[in-house]
Amino acid sequence: MLYAAEKLLGPGVFLWEPQSIWLELKHQSIDVPTSNREQLMAARNLVTTGRFWYDASVFEKACTAFNNEESQFDGVEDVPVMSLNWAVWEAHQIAKHYGITETAVFDRECSAYCSVQLYRENFVIAPEELSWVQDSLTKKYPKEVSKLQKSVKDGWAAAPKSSKELLNAAFPETPEGVQVAHLAAVQHYFNLRKTQYLNDHASL
Repeated sequence: MLYAAEKLLGPGVFLWEPQSIWLELKHQSIDVPTSNREQLMAARNLVTTGRFWYDASVFEKACTAFNNEESQFDGVEDVPVMSLNWAVWEAHQIAKHYGITETAVFDRECSAYCSVQLYRENFVIAPEELSWVQDSLTKKYPKEVSKLQKSVKDGWAAAPKSSKELLNAAFPETPEGVQVAHLAAVQHYFNLRKTQYLNDHASL
């Protein structure tokens, strides 16, 4: 969304007040839904303020926006693991595009937020884009879980990753199988979002 707005408005997308952006786009006969407005503002703030990387509240709201959802409350909300995983990937793409990868490093607040969400959804292994949270997540479990973590890592490494294969995959009703199924669901959602993302950017 940010790339498209920048193409239409130039540097104004980073300088103007939000209302000025919406008015200018409306003048160009472009009506922007609320979810896309939040997505644009989240991406802009990521580039201009950097708070996404260290402020859990900003991080949560941006992750919601990057999944085309609208924030419902002023306070911190739960964001599903699959949505967090996708949002982190998209945030890194924005950082690469604008040359700010050196500062694109998550601080403790964001790690704590993600580890709590992973724990609440019963993940023992974080999906790929949230691998930076693994140490924080592991600390929430007793040491005995380390054996399960290893088997889940091995099981997921051997599992298919394409959505077509994942939809046809069968995972056993065992602790390891359930965990691998969690990761498979996250991967399937990621694949769908990435395909849409690449299609949208190919048209810019």
